Amino acid sequence: VRRAERDRQPLAIEHRIDGERSVTEVTIYTLDTHGLFARLAGAMAISGANIVDAKIFTLANGMALDTFWIQDLEGKPFDGPQRLARLAARVELALSNRLDIQRELDSQRPSWPKRDRIFTVQPRVLIDNNASDTFTVIEVNGRDRPGFLHIVTRALTRLNLQITSAHVTTYGERAVDVFYVKDLFGLKVVNQEKLKQIAATVEESIRDFDTRFEPLAKAAE
Repeated sequence: VRRAERDRQPLAIEHRIDGERSVTEVTIYTLDTHGLFARLAGAMAISGANIVDAKIFTLANGMALDTFWIQDLEGKPFDGPQRLARLAARVELALSNRLDIQRELDSQRPSWPKRDRIFTVQPRVLIDNNASDTFTVIEVNGRDRPGFLHIVTRALTRLNLQITSAHVTTYGERAVDVFYVKDLFGLKVVNQEKLKQIAATVEESIRDFDTRFEPLAKAAE
């Protein structure tokens, strides 16, 4: 990453295995653009990586330094030269808008484990403007499955929100993801109608995502 910054490379990806946490740490250095997190989350979901934590940093030079901690779908570190190479290739395609993430997710859905199809969790969005002086904090609850984080962050992006930090947690079948966001002017979201719109839009995006699993759930019964 330091070499990429020095040489002004548009993209650098590094990874290391953290055996103690049973995760692979992936650091991505690239131009900070609106919707970056959603594209990265989508590329990882398509590659079969489950994001268990993420940290997002925007540097003074306009570049982003994002770190993801990922596992495979069995809860083990996401490793192997071929899988990591495919992940890097998909990240590059996603960042250059040459990857149709939604179509890829739809095409892969039948191959996902049956347990990822059957259980349902009602989506819920909680918004807190008291937890931080500078950020609006959004907690999103839903059924944990591949692509969930992409769907949520894509909805936040379309609402013109900047995601500055994300904390991803799972409790059994439930995903509880917390995002620290600002509007496009770098301010907290305080307008009550906008806050209602955020909650409604994100919940609707999750419901739409969940309905795509209904035929698969019936087939798995």
